[in-house]
Amino acid sequence: MNQHWQRFAYPALEDIREARDQSHQAIQNVSAVGRSFLPPSEQDENANLEWDNKLQRLVGRWVTGEHTFRSSISIRDFMVYLVNENFETISSISMQGAKQTDIMVWLEKQIVDLGADFSKINLAYPYELPAYPTAAGAAFGVSNPMASEELSRLYHNADLMLRHILSKENKTTEIKCWPHHFDIAGSIILLDTGDPETSKQIGVGMSPGDEHYDEPYFYVSPWPYPVKELPDISATQGHWHSNNWIGGVLRYSELNQHDLIQDQIRVIKTFYSTTIDILKNL
Repeated sequence: MNQHWQRFAYPALEDIREARDQSHQAIQNVSAVGRSFLPPSEQDENANLEWDNKLQRLVGRWVTGEHTFRSSISIRDFMVYLVNENFETISSISMQGAKQTDIMVWLEKQIVDLGADFSKINLAYPYELPAYPTAAGAAFGVSNPMASEELSRLYHNADLMLRHILSKENKTTEIKCWPHHFDIAGSIILLDTGDPETSKQIGVGMSPGDEHYDEPYFYVSPWPYPVKELPDISATQGHWHSNNWIGGVLRYSELNQHDLIQDQIRVIKTFYSTTIDILKNL
């Protein structure tokens, strides 16, 4: 795993928060393509994204019509792309200094050129987002490019680690990035009853930060939630979260004493494997 891991550089948390907020709003443009052109889905799967290791982007779902295309975003470069089925770039636009309306004008032209019906595009989403200024007409703009690079590394490394962790399990879900919370996650299926309320699973993922933690964090969360007292996991540098949801959490700020790639991998891997084993054996 070492040769693929991108070493965390630890820029200031406030800069990462700005890059996160900007990118969270920006990915809604990417998700809108799948949500608008693919059949509706109950869990909003048509709008989810995944990490492309080769392109180093969060990529949306393929849309097939007169042409096959999909939208994607580079968090590192803060660019949105449309690519064809041969992964060739059809067009791209920088988010830096652009407004939501600029992106929509660009997207309209590209979709019309692709022979698709632009009237289907709808930026309305079935959830609430924080009141980002960019949603109200302010221009996008990340002040510290190093923070965007770090945010990109977080998604890359999380995807890499999640693939490694889930590859050891018998039954899992795909690893996806969900535009609502901007987290990237997969699940270990322990018992599939066909009913999400009674099935047993363990979600494993990374959030760039939210209302619970104003910084990125790695998490492991079971369903249904355990009723037993959970053992101490402070040796992993993580802790148990119990407000609104239950699960293990390893905050990004707990890693900043580790500059070596092997140490960063070791801490995150130990956190995941320890908490997963505990939850499996409750």
